Amino acid sequence: MPYNVLDTITEEERLKFSQNFPVPSAGILDIIFPNVKTQFWKAEYYRLMSGQNLPKVAYVHALDTEAHISSRPGFEKVMTEKFLIKEKSNLSEKLQEAIENGVPDDESLTKYVFDDATRLFKSVFERTKVMKGQILSTGKLNINENRVKMEVDFGVPADAKVDLSNWSKPDSDIMGDIKKMVEVAEDNGYVVNRAVTSKKMIGYMRNNEAMQTAVLGAANKRLLTKQELANLLMQEFDIEVATCEGKFNYDKADGTLGVSRYFKENVFTLYAAEADGSFGAGLWGPTPDENAYKAFIEQENRSFVTLSMWATPDPVATWTKASGLFIPVASKSNGGLIIGTKGE
Repeated sequence: MPYNVLDTITEEERLKFSQNFPVPSAGILDIIFPNVKTQFWKAEYYRLMSGQNLPKVAYVHALDTEAHISSRPGFEKVMTEKFLIKEKSNLSEKLQEAIENGVPDDESLTKYVFDDATRLFKSVFERTKVMKGQILSTGKLNINENRVKMEVDFGVPADAKVDLSNWSKPDSDIMGDIKKMVEVAEDNGYVVNRAVTSKKMIGYMRNNEAMQTAVLGAANKRLLTKQELANLLMQEFDIEVATCEGKFNYDKADGTLGVSRYFKENVFTLYAAEADGSFGAGLWGPTPDENAYKAFIEQENRSFVTLSMWATPDPVATWTKASGLFIPVASKSNGGLIIGTKGE
């Protein structure tokens, strides 16, 4: 009989795959926004925000209708409609290609299907990291989903977005810039104790003349070691610094593959961290697709991403989809997140 993926991989097996899928290895973004799953997504979001103002939504452009732009839905509506991340692929095309390329039997084809699902799951996780990096780099999210392009402002005050001097110059006032950022946080009622930046910005600090003098004295200036720089920032500002160098691929408008960073390279961000290094949370909720699996769920579903499959008559195809309902929670963005830019 011809291979039928919907008969071969049951709903129970799809649920098992979702629940047992290993979360990609955590980097600094997942330490700052650790992933948390809740069945009460909105209620938990509001609890974590602790009375802070909700993010503001502004549509930049809608591809379908002008009316959609003017409706300006509130954040609560946007949460359920626009933070559902979906990645799907046409299994029929992929399986036919695999068969033509010599994949020998049903067991091998099933493995091929799960490999494709793994790729989709990783893509969903990658897009959550993009969101986390955007908040730390800009205080905003730029969403281009479901035919809508919009901006979500997480309420970082204007004075908490600091223009830095040109850090690429050895005589720039980097220490003064950081001091100003720390004072802005204090004026807003927060004590910042962690920083995230790029290796390029770390290099500028190691090469900075004033910072070299502070560590080595005026007569012994040289490139600071990473540990010397870390010690200086801890002694002067009680700040621990980490770098974020992760990159991701995306499809450009011309059809070619582009590469971008999760965290902008010319940014130095301070934040008020908890004891575990977190600033907020990466909050996951139940997707609409989870309803199909209720008969097989014996305990609370802790999977972040859901696998679903279905067939369509026109075009005749079998589809696989990975979906996740996700929003970053930045409960101290009203002054506990200080973003320094123009650092080069």
